[in-house]
Amino acid sequence: MSEILRMLNVGYTLIWRANRLERALDGLPADFEWVVPEHPEGDVRRGPEGVAEFFREWTEPFDDLEVEWDLHEAGPDRALALIRMRGRGHESGVPVEMQFGQLWTFRDGAAIRMVVYNDLDEARRAAGLE
Repeated sequence: MSEILRMLNVGYTLIWRANRLERALDGLPADFEWVVPEHPEGDVRRGPEGVAEFFREWTEPFDDLEVEWDLHEAGPDRALALIRMRGRGHESGVPVEMQFGQLWTFRDGAAIRMVVYNDLDEARRAAGLE
């Protein structure tokens, strides 16, 4: 496993298995970009604080979230995470399942950008992994 994939795996594990979001985001640069196209609150969040705020807003409506991820190298400085989330609505109790891709870009071993793709095929194409 490459260093980039190892770092991502540790981060996802801290967030989704250990409930240590802030620890997972430690070391993200202040100019890190978390890009979620067409998000009602804006497409880009910056730095660890912006990412933490996004996570809290995004997960708050759900209970019993289970998250699985599959990591793929997409070149020397990029990686694709294919994510599957299952849970239920906090208020409604309705089961929810989502799948999406996250294309990560690194520079000098540090994450500088992540872009969400709601379509897994589009994520694979963007990563050059068709």
